[in-house]
Amino acid sequence: MKKRMKKATALTLASAMALSMAACGGNSDNQETASTTEDGTPVITFMAPSFYGTDLANENSDQVIEKYEDYTGISVDWQWENNDTYSEKLGLTLMDKSNMPMILTVSGDLTTNTNIVDAAQRGAFWDLSEFLKDSEAYPNLSQYNKDVAKALTVDGQLIGVYRARAIGRYGLSYRTDWAEAVGITEAPQTVEEVYDMLYKFTYNDPDGNGQDDTYGLELTKYTGPLDIIQTWFGVGNQWVEQDGQLVPVHQTEEYMEALNWMRKIYEDGLVRQDWATIDSGTFGEACNKGEAGAYIDVMDGGKRIWNYFTNNNIPSVVDSSKTATMTLSGAVNGKTLATSGFNGFYLITKDGAKTEEDVKNCLTFLDKMCDDEMLVLADYGLEGVTYDLNEEGKVVTRTDLEISEAPQVGLNQAVCYIPNLSATTPELEKNEATLAQDAAYEANESVAVMNPAAGYLANSETNAEVGTDIQQILDDARTQYICGQLDEAGLESAFQQWSDRGGAQVIEEVNEAYAADK
Repeated sequence: MKKRMKKATALTLASAMALSMAACGGNSDNQETASTTEDGTPVITFMAPSFYGTDLANENSDQVIEKYEDYTGISVDWQWENNDTYSEKLGLTLMDKSNMPMILTVSGDLTTNTNIVDAAQRGAFWDLSEFLKDSEAYPNLSQYNKDVAKALTVDGQLIGVYRARAIGRYGLSYRTDWAEAVGITEAPQTVEEVYDMLYKFTYNDPDGNGQDDTYGLELTKYTGPLDIIQTWFGVGNQWVEQDGQLVPVHQTEEYMEALNWMRKIYEDGLVRQDWATIDSGTFGEACNKGEAGAYIDVMDGGKRIWNYFTNNNIPSVVDSSKTATMTLSGAVNGKTLATSGFNGFYLITKDGAKTEEDVKNCLTFLDKMCDDEMLVLADYGLEGVTYDLNEEGKVVTRTDLEISEAPQVGLNQAVCYIPNLSATTPELEKNEATLAQDAAYEANESVAVMNPAAGYLANSETNAEVGTDIQQILDDARTQYICGQLDEAGLESAFQQWSDRGGAQVIEEVNEAYAADK
């Protein structure tokens, strides 16, 4: 381990010297060469967040490092930064051109990273669109979803490689035994059927205890479920295309239809009357405790409730010899909300990756980390140390090490998960709840509604300045309308306030970019 650490230190010093020479014009011909070790192995520098402070520094981590270096043919000089202060460090790094890593990890998206957009407009990052057309060099990354990648486009240039996540992650989950107890045998397919289920969960004593102590849908002040419900009515995902223009969804007729339905389930007592004040950190607990029967959010949230029932031996209300389960049904009316399709992204900087060869080395590493062998290494670690293979050849993870103690900890921060979100061979052994989650993801993907403006909002200067503030106007007004604190006139007043404070300008700027793209 000490030997490996010495090598890493030497690489860090070598990289720093190379960057320093470049900054001082050390190459009289002004021609840069790709970074390599003494034996000719390409070196890339990589800045990533550290969640545990033990990244690739635990017992057996040297084996992990050796495995990914041998497999990818790339040596990585890591720059780990504490996740709690990562965004601040990222901003400082962008100003320090002489010590710029080749790869920068960024959380969120471009609409929440205006400093990244500003830097991109000044030409700080490589345009990756032509590189990623090379399916021979990058068989994994070249399969990226073009609709998802639009959100990482600045002035027509693809500036990042996204870290994929399930597009069909959102939808409806509910207690299977409660549904059976009130006579519902099939997953609701329409909003009318959802209402019927919520009503029966509230008033038909689904837990069979003879008391009026249940309600249909769990909600907290986290308003993500409201966005999902809206798609059932054809509202769209934040924005929608109408007559060749992109329009924010609150300006559509379907939006009011959705709000009136949500107002009705509130008025009819199918949700807690104080839902808008409930701490979002408690979301899921009402289902765990048997107070609510339906849950609208990510499918993995429904899975976690199911696992809670299993781990705590919560009996089914219709057969006490069995544990309660959840049905992860997903879409309603053939629609559900799509995620952005990614969670964070990677930038390749021009001040760090000075040559096209450097860029190719960075992309080679990111691409090969998406192969099954590296996915297994990054997500599950070392066979015989952190996981075993069962008789079926599936991965069974061990639980004797904390995540912070695992030899591979931190390596998953270098995985794009394109085109697969997990290894296909060998695959992870999964329980019934996880299999149901994965099936819901797959079924939802084809009907998940994407945000058509995702690729243009980041290029709107007004949205960068006031987007978060004026979105809050809409979110607050929606909640107040559902709870009966605003009438339609009050809602329209909030819409006008949104427009006056920059919303109208955002629409104009988004559609200018949309028209140019078309």
